[in-house]
Amino acid sequence: MQKQQIKNIIFDLGNIIVDVDYRRFTDAMGWNYDTFMRFYTSDFFREFEIGKRSEEELFIELNNYTPLQLDDKKHYRDNIHLAFPLRPRTWAKVHWLRRHYRVFLFSNTNSLDFDGVNAWINLAVAFHGTYVSYKEAYIKPQPQSYSRVEEMFHIYPEQTLFVDDRQENIEGALKAGWHAELIENEARLFEVLDEYHI
Repeated sequence: MQKQQIKNIIFDLGNIIVDVDYRRFTDAMGWNYDTFMRFYTSDFFREFEIGKRSEEELFIELNNYTPLQLDDKKHYRDNIHLAFPLRPRTWAKVHWLRRHYRVFLFSNTNSLDFDGVNAWINLAVAFHGTYVSYKEAYIKPQPQSYSRVEEMFHIYPEQTLFVDDRQENIEGALKAGWHAELIENEARLFEVLDEYHI
């Protein structure tokens, strides 16, 4: 792989830029972790991640799993970033890459999680653009999500490297003609960048 072939690097968010640990969040909220994860893995939550459900609807549904106290909506927004500890080495690398490549974020996420992370680390300073599923209505690995990324950021598939922690999302990117690599841990990300001479 020649360095000049890759002009765009697209990062997933969870388990790539940040770790994902909802137990830290539920501990801060005083909630049962297993109960919250049943909510998180529900069809309702998937609809929230593609913008079909509002934040107000989410809190109404969440109340069916974990009865909410008066200030819990505010506490949710204040504490959700705890679920996403930053990977400082990767974050520093993204800032360096921005100086030499076009770097983008491509995430299946929802408004509460994204706003919480963004308020904590200011994603805009590192990425030239972001695709978040709750705004665009398509979620990886739907083919429309990859097409939309290409349209939004004016990128060519053969010049694009995508890194993600889910095999189905990698397969979707490969079908779209992108270069794509599965990332199981932070060390693997740096191995991939070396393999691509990035």
